[in-house]
Amino acid sequence: MAPWARLALVSCWILSLCSATLAGVHHLSHLQLISPWAAPGLPKRLYVVRMNDLALSAYDSNTRRLAPRSGYTPANQEFWSAGNAACMAWDSWVEPKYQALVQEVNTSSPQAEPYHMQVLKTCELDDATGAVQAITRYSLNGEDVLRYQSDHNRWFSEHPAAWRVAERWNRDGETFTVWNLIQPPHCRFFIESTLPFIAQKTAQPTVRVALVPGTQDRLCRLICHVTGFYPRNIEVIWERGGQVVHGEQLTSGILPNGDLTFQIQVSIELGQEGVGPAEHVCVVRHSSLGHDPLRVTWDPQVTGQAGVPAIIAGCILAALGVVALGWYLMRRPGAQKGPYRPAQTQPGTLDSAPATAKPAGNSLFTASSCPDATE
Repeated sequence: MAPWARLALVSCWILSLCSATLAGVHHLSHLQLISPWAAPGLPKRLYVVRMNDLALSAYDSNTRRLAPRSGYTPANQEFWSAGNAACMAWDSWVEPKYQALVQEVNTSSPQAEPYHMQVLKTCELDDATGAVQAITRYSLNGEDVLRYQSDHNRWFSEHPAAWRVAERWNRDGETFTVWNLIQPPHCRFFIESTLPFIAQKTAQPTVRVALVPGTQDRLCRLICHVTGFYPRNIEVIWERGGQVVHGEQLTSGILPNGDLTFQIQVSIELGQEGVGPAEHVCVVRHSSLGHDPLRVTWDPQVTGQAGVPAIIAGCILAALGVVALGWYLMRRPGAQKGPYRPAQTQPGTLDSAPATAKPAGNSLFTASSCPDATE
């Protein structure tokens, strides 16, 4: 695998970690990245502490200093001095572990590309039950190699070449070292003491609705783009006539922005005759909005009066093209005569809904019909 592909895999691994949050469960994570060498903008070793998707502190081997993130400033100044000393000790401890793990895996599965190691120490506090669970994962180039689970109190190998390391760590007591595990009492104390700060970090979403015109093979869609919100959990749905539109919505999923906030796009196809884009409402519910959801409709003034006729004309032409194609297929010689059945489609789902099959293709804007948008 090419080096750029390896780095892309590592980035996807990190993104998946930063995007996993369950309602009613608080997450504390220590993310450690160890690279074979330092690069501009990327230290050889990086240590980031996150709480419910919010970065609180970061240490890197270039500056050898623990620095606050997201405005997190505990009143106890001893926190930073003790934390900085602990990070510097970790900096020296983790390098031999990295070299040993790389040598073990490379002996069984040699590769020419350099190895980037990721270590994720997480603990979860369930509000409902008060239970605490800790998990630690070691990965190389985005592929899991070792996993520790507190409920089993042992290491497990996720890679065939790492079983010797897992057995050695279980035998030598590596399970209980402070570097490999967030102890449950520390997890509970840190989460409970940090929750008031996290609760203050909210950002209200910004909503924009756009009409995407159709073409010969892609018909009209309304897109609701929601961005700039925190925390991550959000509900975005389309309504028509005061009712939720079922089975026609596609979503990009919740994605992180470059700052602390998130974004999502939810689109809907305009396939019902006589129903224009202005009759659809994008409804956004988020904790920062309280009990008053945002309700946004398509505004042609935002697009510009000069562009509206072109968009409407495109939708009409696309619809006429579909009708003409259907008429041609039915009238051509040798065309099969009935029985005809409606096509079975796979609707997209909201991020908060149970996962279902997605439509063929990767485009967010796959559509099947477009109305006469003369509104």
